[in-house]
Amino acid sequence: MCAEQRISDDASSSETEQRPGCMAGAAAKPSAQTSVIQDYALGLVSGSLRRISSRELESTITDKFSLDRKQVGAIIKELVSNGELAYTYKFGCSFIEKSFQKPVRVAKQVILLPSDLGYRPAPGDVPVRIKPGVSFGSGRHPTTRLAIRGIEFTLKSGMKLWKKKDTTVLDVGTGSGVLVMAAVKLGVTKGIGIDVDSCARAEARENVIINGLEGRIRILDRSPDRIDFGRRIEMVTANLRTPSLGQLRGHFTEVIADGGFVVLSGIKTDELQDLVEAYAADKLESCWHETEKGWAGVVMQKK
Repeated sequence: MCAEQRISDDASSSETEQRPGCMAGAAAKPSAQTSVIQDYALGLVSGSLRRISSRELESTITDKFSLDRKQVGAIIKELVSNGELAYTYKFGCSFIEKSFQKPVRVAKQVILLPSDLGYRPAPGDVPVRIKPGVSFGSGRHPTTRLAIRGIEFTLKSGMKLWKKKDTTVLDVGTGSGVLVMAAVKLGVTKGIGIDVDSCARAEARENVIINGLEGRIRILDRSPDRIDFGRRIEMVTANLRTPSLGQLRGHFTEVIADGGFVVLSGIKTDELQDLVEAYAADKLESCWHETEKGWAGVVMQKK
């Protein structure tokens, strides 16, 4: 059994993700007190640097609001029923996390949602549908969200670059295909996602079709140095661990055009500075970075 712990109240100050758009079958509005407790619970889960067990969450809320466990259990159950939270299981323990079985805004424009969910996006929203699978890239992990925010920044900051008629993004270690799909939906003309995992490639291809991007995105079983673009390209994305990002630096430098961008994630915050300095040696300068829950994402532009 997992050890029971209390959660620091500091976690409740973290900004919870926005609840975007409109969904059919929305639940009735909770009472004022219940709404406060639900927002507190969502803040705890969103702001925690580690997974939280359901018992741990119940204990913390019980102490905070002087409620009995039955009342708190009912409030958490309602959040799960409404698709705000979800139970997950790992190492024989039960945890409770933010649910991605509903639309979740992971960046200013990009919203991730399940493939079969009815949803009406607001003007300016960019929905990316992901079919549940085993590949990395559902949006549950901070590194996916950081990479998508970096892509958004890139598309807004390099306006002259993106006015070209033909622009390309290469996503290395594409997983579910979420990053290459987000980049293309945000304005890149076409994309290529590569992955050594055959299961990931199959799931990415299916997600590309679900999002209606099969004419603009290819999913391939190739290494970066075996792709002939015919020219240098405008964007590379990679959500990989730092050692892999370091090893791929030379390949990225070769394929990226002057003024082009490299969007990297999967970096622990204490690894960021060394990685940025290594890329700077190849004239790739950091122009954006953001951190979340001990992870960092960075955008570098080739000068």
